[in-house]
Amino acid sequence: MGLLRKEDRKYLQEEFKKKLKRKVELLYFTNRNDDSEYSSQTRELFEELVGLNDNLTLTIKDCSDKKEFEEEGLSFCPAIKIKSDRKGFINFYGTPAGYEFSTFIEDIIDKGSDNLPLSYDVARELKKIDEPVDLKVFVTLNCPYCPRAVRIAHLFSLVNENIKSSMIDVNIFPKLSRDLQISSVPLTIVNGTVNFLGALPEKKFLAKLEEAIK
Repeated sequence: MGLLRKEDRKYLQEEFKKKLKRKVELLYFTNRNDDSEYSSQTRELFEELVGLNDNLTLTIKDCSDKKEFEEEGLSFCPAIKIKSDRKGFINFYGTPAGYEFSTFIEDIIDKGSDNLPLSYDVARELKKIDEPVDLKVFVTLNCPYCPRAVRIAHLFSLVNENIKSSMIDVNIFPKLSRDLQISSVPLTIVNGTVNFLGALPEKKFLAKLEEAIK
């Protein structure tokens, strides 16, 4: 029967047909021996999505392949990275479901098009960043405010390839969340040291980012 409702499948098929102009690869790293319902449903969801448009492909890798895992710039497993010939490191640690599913779809469209829904002023300032920046946005899938933070972080990565941005589901990585003492979401951590809370507007997000790297 599938995980997507019939009307959602039709809508996504039409959106992908209109907007995907590039090949987009969903690179999914998982544990080979994980036969949990969570893992199987995640794989099924990705398979359904790539079946909606010829420009979408799915590649499944095992996290034990350390060399390739590290070459892709990944840190945690499971991970899904959206790849195309458009620059920008866009990644999800954990399944982009719940409220994050819409973010995931928008990111796929962005990587497969020239779409960039950011203001000119913000994009101009982002292009000036000339050092590596690692953005990790911690979320829960039932948080209605989290997608905005993830979305902006991912859009920043599209503007400047020095910026690497990832979503992390705190419920999939509880030890990491405890170690970092994360008690509220969305929480964005910049370069592993500076953090700020909330779904900020893009200009305020940029100001926090610039403050952190200074």
